[in-house]
Amino acid sequence: MTQTKIAPNFRSTEKDQPLDSVTGMPGLCILSIDTELAWGIDAQDLPRYSRVLDDEPIIIRRLISLLDEYQIPATWALVGQLLMAPEERREGGRTPERWYYAPRLLEWIDSARVRHEVGTHTFSHVCAHDVSTTEELWRQELEAAAQMSMRHGITMRSIVYPRNQVAYTDILSDFGIIAYRGVEQSWYGSHHGVLHFVDRALGVASPTYDLRRLREGDRLVNLPASQFLMGDNGMRKLIPPASRIRQARLALDRATRRGELYHLWFHPFNLGGGGQMFQTLERILRDMSERRDRGEIAVMTMGQAADLVLRGAGESALETEGRP
Repeated sequence: MTQTKIAPNFRSTEKDQPLDSVTGMPGLCILSIDTELAWGIDAQDLPRYSRVLDDEPIIIRRLISLLDEYQIPATWALVGQLLMAPEERREGGRTPERWYYAPRLLEWIDSARVRHEVGTHTFSHVCAHDVSTTEELWRQELEAAAQMSMRHGITMRSIVYPRNQVAYTDILSDFGIIAYRGVEQSWYGSHHGVLHFVDRALGVASPTYDLRRLREGDRLVNLPASQFLMGDNGMRKLIPPASRIRQARLALDRATRRGELYHLWFHPFNLGGGGQMFQTLERILRDMSERRDRGEIAVMTMGQAADLVLRGAGESALETEGRP
């Protein structure tokens, strides 16, 4: 059985300095990857995703190699059912199996030179805002995800909510989760559609976040999204690659200048197509890598970042507010 490597508190190289507090630290960068294959795709949409779903194992392996090249650790948020063995799948499981199960996924992640984190995307991609998702069902989802993680030697410490529908955060700590990816705090708020498209097309700087304001209670940290690396399918082809790169660069500039958090995310299938999205991602990763090597920014997994905030956020907030 694969024993997936758990990322250490901070990735160490000769140029890295230990970071024990958010006070006076450089900017912080996180990359989270929503890994779900077809579990997050509605049945009526499956035909138009069929080609990229067939290619997703190749995309994932190529992505792991790219992250190795630039030494960028990521949080892979996995739908638990991806890891189910054939004998565990109810009534034979969903078909075609290659769209719903990835038995070698942990092996690929484990073989990387970079130490990645494996988080959860729930057990079966349950959306927290769905009318049928009660607290009891949510607990069952997390319990099943936790059991699957433990079966593979993984400590579940971070969660990415399916479709970014955040709820029931008060029970995350019951399952050992210390970090979740919060909703992007963009200038257009919850008004997606045209404004969202315009924001991406113009390359407006993605939001970044004050590390001292991310802690929620004693054991939980909200690490909000900054930028979704939008794919180039359909109308999205009209968005120039340079706009996606510009969004990341401007946000990284601000994160570096202010010592704030920049959080990039996507699904592996968002990189599918003719290779242009991989080239775009590579430009962003190269920028991150160069800034890290200059000591301007730290690159962490969600679990690492949460550890840092939980160690230092309380003290920093007191200093900032001038309280004794």
